[in-house]
This record gives sequence, C-alpha cells and structure tokens, in this order.
Amino acid sequence: MRKILVYFIGIIILSGCAGTQSFEPVEINPEIDVCEICNMSIAHENYATEIISSEGDVFKFDDIGCMVEFLEKDKSLAKDKVAKQFVRDSETGEWLELKDAFHAFHPEFWTPMANGIVTFKDQERAESYMKEQGKGELYNYERFLKHQWSWKQ
Repeated sequence: MRKILVYFIGIIILSGCAGTQSFEPVEINPEIDVCEICNMSIAHENYATEIISSEGDVFKFDDIGCMVEFLEKDKSLAKDKVAKQFVRDSETGEWLELKDAFHAFHPEFWTPMANGIVTFKDQERAESYMKEQGKGELYNYERFLKHQWSWKQ
C-alpha cells in the first residue's frame, strides 16, 4: 500500500512539472529547412522566422511575410494554438519574440520574399537603418499587425 501511495505522489509531482513547458526557437539548417509557404530553402537565416504551436510543433519560414501568410491562409494551425512567434534581428541573427521586435518597412527594402520588412532588436537600430537607407517607416508590434500585405491587395 505504501508503494502505491509513493507512486501516486510521484505521478502528481511529475504532472505539475509538465505544465511549465518552455518554447524556444529551433536553429535553422539551410541545407534542409524550407519555408512552409513558398517551399524555398531558408538560405538567408537572419530573415528566418518561426511559429511554435502549443503542442511544440515548429513551422519555419524564410521571410516574415510568409509567417503571417501561413497564419492567415493555412487553417491547420489556429491562432489560439500559437505558443510563440519568433523573428531574427536582421543584423545579428539573434532570435526575438515578434511582439518585442521593431521593424523598418519600405517596399524597396530587400527581403527574401520582397515583403520589405526588416527586423531589429531595438527601435534605435531600426531608425538608424532607415536613416542609412534614406527611407522607411518604423513598425512596433501594434503597427506591424496593421500592415497591408501584398496578397491582401
């Protein structure tokens, strides 16, 4: 009887630990990873993005626009099942949560799928990039969510 009690207490303790799942970005392998939307190789790693579902599934994209298009067009992943959305700082390659990133937008900015949105870790660097380019519009997360994507026009 005592062994059974110890067994059940162990199960309860382990069940409690399972609820604290951490969602982290998965490194890109340009040799094998392809975009979920356009099926192109993810060759420009600093523009790669990822969605991680609440079940731990990882969806990889070669451009931030492909990630947004996937969420809007592919109903295999409901928005309420998205645990995290990751983007990369286009200069350093550092993974960032989409909600924390800043973006410089101009239709002439180069990106893998010509969406023109370049991502940065901080606002100052995004502003500096736009100043260097002599054009662009600053997006924080709220402004990013309102962006008019080319496939919607």
